[in-house]
Amino acid sequence: MKDYSKYSYSELYDMLDHINQYKYPEKIEAIEEELKRKKEAGEIPELIVPSINWRDLKFWKRKTSDQ
Repeated sequence: MKDYSKYSYSELYDMLDHINQYKYPEKIEAIEEELKRKKEAGEIPELIVPSINWRDLKFWKRKTSDQ
């Protein structure tokens, strides 16, 4: 089995997207364990996805034919 500790968190997330979970469940489990370890060690940022301020976004309302 690979030593997943050498990979960055972004590389590990990418691996999760590309490994067949039905064919290689043990790899998925090992990667998830490494991500958990990195999170507990503080190696993964709290917010990977930036927060969105919905007030700044403007949405257009489509006119319906009843109006």
